[in-house]
Order: sequence, then structure tokens, then C-alpha cells
Amino acid sequence: MSRAAVGDGTLELAEADDGRVRVRLGELVLAEYVVSPATPAADSPKPYLHPLRTTAGETVTAVRPHDHTWHNGLQFTMAHLSGENFWGGRTYVRGRGYTPLDNNGTVGHVRWESIVCAAGHCELRHELAWRTAAGLRWLTEHRTLRFGDVAAGRWTLTWSSRLRNTSGRDLRWGSPVTEGRDTAGYGGLFWRGPRSFVGGTVRTPDGRTAADAMGHRAPWLAYTGRHDESLRTSTLLFADHPGNPGFPTAWYVRAEPFPVVSFAATYHRPWRLEPGEELTLTHHVVVLDGDPDPARLAEFAARAAE
Repeated sequence: MSRAAVGDGTLELAEADDGRVRVRLGELVLAEYVVSPATPAADSPKPYLHPLRTTAGETVTAVRPHDHTWHNGLQFTMAHLSGENFWGGRTYVRGRGYTPLDNNGTVGHVRWESIVCAAGHCELRHELAWRTAAGLRWLTEHRTLRFGDVAAGRWTLTWSSRLRNTSGRDLRWGSPVTEGRDTAGYGGLFWRGPRSFVGGTVRTPDGRTAADAMGHRAPWLAYTGRHDESLRTSTLLFADHPGNPGFPTAWYVRAEPFPVVSFAATYHRPWRLEPGEELTLTHHVVVLDGDPDPARLAEFAARAAE
């Protein structure tokens, strides 16, 4: 176990026997990273974060919802990669709609590079292999998850993925939008919220809401929902990183019929990776108690981007 002192306690990081890494703030588990989940092959197995919790102990993610069983917490994934589906479920095919294909790939843990806590934050680094349904390794990923900036009522996750094309061929990363379906540009870092967040409030710095933020480019997007039982509110602030190609990102977001947000890097057009080429994407998620006003959200987004 690794520890780091923070303002309101001690942040701890520990790998458990059940294939999860848990991030603790005192007795509270802020996050669990499921490294090797027992996900069915048709759901494209991959690591994910669930649960994520606020400093008040409220859970702000969902896992295996009955409507889309491959929506698991917070995860990094791709729906269309040169014909392979690392998203899960059926694949959108131009002119045919969503179609069951034998093309569900996997993203698997290879080795830990470091697990450390210091200077008020904890950090996981590991290597992952993106393999096609046939078992071919198309991408090598070096992923960093950094947990920190813990203060009264908030904490920040920074997720960075460095992807290298190891397939020996050109790869095309797209989305259902690039394959012909409107308003379905999902892919990249993707969040599924708890069912009580259905109908929640979406905000962007330029005043967009859930009704008109789909496909819109903005440096940050906030989603606020209300919890069952406690009746508290919580907010997730998704902040793009200025160093990302294509900054600011386009957003895939829905409040109905389920709460989802994706940093949709290929919403409008696909990206191509040549053999050996690398792509790095960094995103921030600030987990907040309550419902901060837009000025505070902008402040937190700027702080995360620093």
C-alpha cells in the first residue's frame, strides 16, 4: 500500500487480491479500478473505474446497466477501429444499422509500471494491449491515472492514455457518426452515471444544456444529478486538456434516457494512425459534492488543466 498526506486526511492506494486497485481517503473508498473484469466477450472486456465516489460518499457511476451492459463506470474505449469494436455490443454498419458482428476486441492489462502516492496525490501507471477478436495486438497503451487535488467537497482524476499503433497497418478510429448515424459520436473516455441521474443538468461555459450540447465543442462540460435516498446533489466536471489534438473536444452527452458523457474525439471525423504512430489524450474529471455555480466550475476546470 502507498500513502500520501492531503489536506483532510491520507490518500491511500492499494492493489487487492480481487484484481482491483482501491483509492482510499481515510475509511472512504473514492475509487476502485477494476483491472481485469469478468466481462463477457461480446461486451468487449476492458478495465474501468467503478465505483467513483464523492468526498461525501455518494456513488457517481453505474456498472452493467440492463440497457447497455457494456457501459461500465468510467472507461476508455473505441466503437470503430478499422472494423473492430472495442466498445461492446453490436456495431453500427452504414446502411444496415446496429449489427451483431464477430469483431469485439479486448483491452487487457499487461504489466504495472508504477503504483505510487506522494505529494498529495496517488498515481497508477500500466501497459495495456488492445487485441482484435482474432487476438492480434493492434495498439499498445501506456495509461496513467492520477488521483489528487483533494479538498473539502471535491477531488480530481486525471486520465492520460498514450496509444501506439503496433498493428503494422494504418488504423482508422471513428464513431457511429463517421459511419453514417447522427448524434452517436461516442468514443474515447466515457462515463455512465447512476440511474438516479436521469434528467440531470448539463452545463458548458457557453451556456449549452443537454438538449443542445451534443457534438458541441467546449473546453469543459458539467453534469449534475441527484441521488436517491440521501437526496443530495453531486456534479462531475469533465475538462479537456489544452495539449490534446483537436482541443477543445466535441461532447457526446445525454441526460435522457440515461446519463452519459464522452470526450468524443472522433465525433465529427475519424483519426488515422500510421504504423508506429503515437497518440496521447489527457482528460480531467473533477468529482464534486453539490451544485457549484458556473464561475466555480470554470475555476475548477482551469485548476485541473494546470
